This record gives sequence, structure tokens and C-alpha cells, in this order.
Amino acid sequence: MNLFSPRMRTLASATVLCLVLGSPMHRSASAQKINLPPVTRVTLDNGIRIVLMEYHRALTLTVRAAFLGGSALDPADKTGLAGFTADLMTKGTETRTAPQISEEIDFLGGSLGAGASADRFSVSLDLLSKDTAAGLDLFKEVLRHPTFPAEEVERERRLQVAGLETIGDNPGGIANRVAAETVFAGHPYGREPTVTSLKSLQREDLIGCYNRSVAPNRMILVVVGDFRTSAMTATLKQLFGDWTRSDTPASPLPPVKASARRRVLIDKPDATQTQVRWVRVGFPRSSDDYYAAQIANAVLGGGFTSRLIDEIRVNRSLTYGIGSSFGAQQAGGTFGVSTFTKIETTRALLDATEGVLRKTAQQGITPAELQKVKGFLVGLYAVRVQTPEALAEQLTDIEVFGLPKDYLQSYLPRLRSITLAEANRIAKSYFAPENLSVVLVGPAKKIDSQLQGLGGFETRPVETVGK
Repeated sequence: MNLFSPRMRTLASATVLCLVLGSPMHRSASAQKINLPPVTRVTLDNGIRIVLMEYHRALTLTVRAAFLGGSALDPADKTGLAGFTADLMTKGTETRTAPQISEEIDFLGGSLGAGASADRFSVSLDLLSKDTAAGLDLFKEVLRHPTFPAEEVERERRLQVAGLETIGDNPGGIANRVAAETVFAGHPYGREPTVTSLKSLQREDLIGCYNRSVAPNRMILVVVGDFRTSAMTATLKQLFGDWTRSDTPASPLPPVKASARRRVLIDKPDATQTQVRWVRVGFPRSSDDYYAAQIANAVLGGGFTSRLIDEIRVNRSLTYGIGSSFGAQQAGGTFGVSTFTKIETTRALLDATEGVLRKTAQQGITPAELQKVKGFLVGLYAVRVQTPEALAEQLTDIEVFGLPKDYLQSYLPRLRSITLAEANRIAKSYFAPENLSVVLVGPAKKIDSQLQGLGGFETRPVETVGK
């Protein structure tokens, strides 16, 4: 449930230079202290929440606009509407055609993109700071004056429909989609675009979605880069201060509720491997469980020396890659494990993986593992706050998910404070395989005989996925 255009060479070079010249985190293991520029927050009269961070290590500008409410608010019979609408925002405005927009951003050596996740519409801009005025003018035009040209709507529809009609060629994509539909069954998060829904969308649907969703009083505008706060604030007020508020309130999402465990087999007769997913409901992003879950998951399957890697890949050679993760969103989240194996070792992989899950849930992690993964996660977090792009994403998440304003500074202390008991509570609550749904994608005739004693699997032909 996830946008961004590739960076142009000039911007990429500037970011690399930023990494070489200095990191915002002290390297001393004893200090491990975040040392970031201050954040300025301003709310305009029309409701736009502006978040600014001066970052002068690279001569770049990173802008992120997020509008609360994304694909989860799609009508049940028009799934894919939000994503379709966002994709078309950069395909024509009142003063520029799609080719003109593409040519302008290419000339600036930057990137401009739009998309929709379950919880938000997003528009992104990345470019060199010397081109701030031209880039922000283009950014404003895409945000405020998209026209959704009919020919572009049809072109994008053909592309998206073609993608769904060929989803059968991507077993991993099928497994991910069906896992999401399974764990979020009955909740808006579980709605995915289909060929039927995309074909039904009209230009008027896109215009209506845009008018409902993209409004200043739903907008979070994050800017990180080489600028002066006073000047940037004045510029943003000039560009967006006269934008009229929307009177349509955002529809709240219901919380995600745990669903019954399911076993699903997607029959793909020509598959040469079995794709496997375990998944269950997790917690929303604002949950305090987030910190302990990072530690428990790193031990289980979130790193190169995790238990799943050691047992399933290294010791048993049942797969080349396996990992686990928590995904957290506004109204809820997931915990899952993802892997693949040879068709003939499907049952062996299922049994071995569930053995690791069960042992971790029942016996927990060790004090040594706790300390090891804390060090690993501290280093990982350092990477996440080293670039303007990463900082902009983090600052956007703070606003979208209602996280503490000092989240960037408090993350490491919160992580260090997690006790063994807290991490093991997460393991016990989420890792037990008896509570995880299972999704398999592979040839049913070759897999069925290996599934004896595991309970019945719902079998669906691959042709039904996405249709």
C-alpha cells in the first residue's frame, strides 16, 4: 500500500555530498544523540499546517504535501479512485500540459510526483535550492489547478488496467495483494483496485475525489532544505494563503479489528516457486507498542542476523530471503512474514517458519539479543535522518499520525528504554502462528498434497485476482 519518481543526477549528487560532509547524528556510541536543526511550525488562516526545517548541508529543497484521507476513503464500488486521481494531478493543469510539466521538472533536474496511500494523498517535489522559485510555482500549479484532461485519463486507465490484467505474471505481487485483502477483510484498508472498478471511473469521479480530498484545511506542507525560514514562510503564504478552505469534513476511518484466521491458496499452475505470506492485524502508528515492536521484530526477522534468516535460510536452505515486519497506519496495522521457496519444499518451509514463530512467541528473546538489536536499530535510525528526503518523510509522519512533536529527538531514548519484558510481550501477542493467516501462491496440484493436517485452504484461481 505504497510513489516517488527517480531522482535526477544533479539532485542525487547533492544528496551524496550531504552524506559525505556530515551526519546529523553524533557518531560516538556513548552519545548517540540526535543533533538536528530546529523545526518551525506555522498554521495559515485557511488551515494549512506548515512544517519547516532548514538543512544547509546540501543545496537542495525537499517538499512534501500530505492531505489526510487517501485510498481507504474510496467508495466500495470505485476502488482505486484516490490513486487514479493522484496520478493524474501531474498530467495537466490550467496552464501546462502533461508533456510541459514533465519537461519543466526535467529541465530543473528534479522530480515531481503524486500518489495516494491508504491514509493520505501525497505530492512531492525535490530539486536544487537554486531552482526554488520555479519548482514551487510548478508545485502550486499541480496542487491547486489540475484539470484531469480526458485523453490523459484514458491513457492512465489503460496503463493501470493493463497492470492488473498482467498481475498473474507477478506471484509476489499477487501474494502481497491477497494478504492485504485477507487481513483487512471488511475494512476499507482491504479494498484494492480491480479491472472492473478502474474501467468504471469517469473524469467526473476524479474531479469529485480531488475536490473532496485536496483542500488547505486538510493539508500538511513539509519543507526541508537550503532556505531561510522567514523567507520560505512568506513564499508559502503567497502561494497558498488565498486557497479557500473546504467545508466537507474528512470521514473518520473505523479502527481495524482482528479478523478470523484464514488459509488461502492462489492456484498459479505455471509458478516455479511458492510464495508464502503470514499476516495478522497489528496496531496503529500512534500506539506505544511501536517501539517494543521494532526490537522484537528485529530479533525475529528484521535483520540479516535474525532468527528467521538463521534458521530458514542459513541452517535449512529453504529460501534465499525471508523477513518479518510490522506495518502501522492511521486506523490499524499488520504484522507479517514474507518468503518463497521451491515448490517441493513448501511444507518444510511452512513447518520450519512456524516453528521459529512459535518458539519466539513462547520463549521470547534473550537479554543478549535485546542489546544487540538496540544497537542495530540505533544505527538504522541514523540512516533514516541523514538526508532531507528522509527527514521530510519523518516530519510528515509526525503530523499525519499525530506523533509527539519531539519524536525525532525522543525516538532513541524511547528505544533504549524498552525492557526485555516489553519486547517479549510483543512477541507473545503477535508472533504465535496459530493467530496468523497464511497465503500461498503456487501450483495447487503440486502443493495440495503437502498441506495435509494443516486445515483446509481456500483455493482460488489466479485469474480471479484483481478482476
